[in-house]
Amino acid sequence: MSTKTTILSIDDNLQNLTLIEKALCKVFNVVSSDGNEPILELVERVKPSIILLDIMLEGKTGYDLCQELYESTDNTNIVVIFVSALSSLEDKLKAYSCGGLDYICKPVDLVELIEKLKVIDKNIQHSQQLSQQAQFASTTAFTSMKQASELGYLIQFFTETCEVLSNDELFEKITDFFKLFDVTCSLVFRTSVGQEQYPKDIQSRLESEILNLSRGANRIISLNNKMLVNSPYCSLLIKGLPVEDEELMGRLRDHFAVLLTIIESRLLFIDSEQKRQSDRQLHITKLIDGVSDTFLFIKEQVLQQETEVYQLNLSLSNKMNTKMFSLGLNEDQEDEINSFIEEAKEELSDIMTASCDIDLALNKVNRLLQNLNE
Repeated sequence: MSTKTTILSIDDNLQNLTLIEKALCKVFNVVSSDGNEPILELVERVKPSIILLDIMLEGKTGYDLCQELYESTDNTNIVVIFVSALSSLEDKLKAYSCGGLDYICKPVDLVELIEKLKVIDKNIQHSQQLSQQAQFASTTAFTSMKQASELGYLIQFFTETCEVLSNDELFEKITDFFKLFDVTCSLVFRTSVGQEQYPKDIQSRLESEILNLSRGANRIISLNNKMLVNSPYCSLLIKGLPVEDEELMGRLRDHFAVLLTIIESRLLFIDSEQKRQSDRQLHITKLIDGVSDTFLFIKEQVLQQETEVYQLNLSLSNKMNTKMFSLGLNEDQEDEINSFIEEAKEELSDIMTASCDIDLALNKVNRLLQNLNE
């Protein structure tokens, strides 16, 4: 039988604690606290995987407890979810800067809370399984970083993105760039067709909301070991920065500002190129439709003319046959007139054949235009 994941619920309101404990106890091992016990001692005793943390507590705020918790390297794997009646962007930014993974506004939807906790618990288990792989990847990235200068990384990024023609590929190049500095990022691109977040499966809803609201924020916002770098066309949320090295952090701020300028330039080019291709496709489609309509009109006219010529020929032939009886022509004269009539029929037949050739030529041109559209 598997052991239930331990969740620590911290709130100075007994009613809230009781409500959450009753809702979660069937799925998780829930331990409740009013927040008066020192957070490090409480965590050492309870050993939770997830903490549900209220912000407005007696004595200290949830922000203070979260920051104190993560100052200890032993607790960096604990997931903190803030639960509060506060809902402004500033409150969510502060919660995120302290290390919060998510932010749930009161009153709490308990069904939604349980489902979120199940997903987070699954991710925790998955992360534990991949910890050795992540450590190996981190060591490899750090070794790679030492083999080239920081400026060289920027030049390399600029060179590699010169041929990039899609947002997905551009994000891959950005991800590769940040791996060289042993950090990760999420971002949002803003183009003429709307905005698009990367990676596609951002797990933190709070992180996603911050990216959505960051368009009008300051150029650079520091959030502990995270940094939000903004422009009208792109916002980068960089995570895992070496804040203990002030000199390196100063250089990184400059590098990331240059990086954002490169990204903006390429993003605008991709956007304009996609718009140009879209406009070209639209013009080609209109051309094909117009030519097809014209060809159809020509074909109808040719068919009409063929019908009229055929009817005229038939009428003329019938009239001549009728008239010859009344003209009193001898046999040679009749043969000569019939010969003229047959020659006229052959000439008309040649004209009909020529119209078929015209029809085939028009169909060929139409097919070539269709192939151009494909």
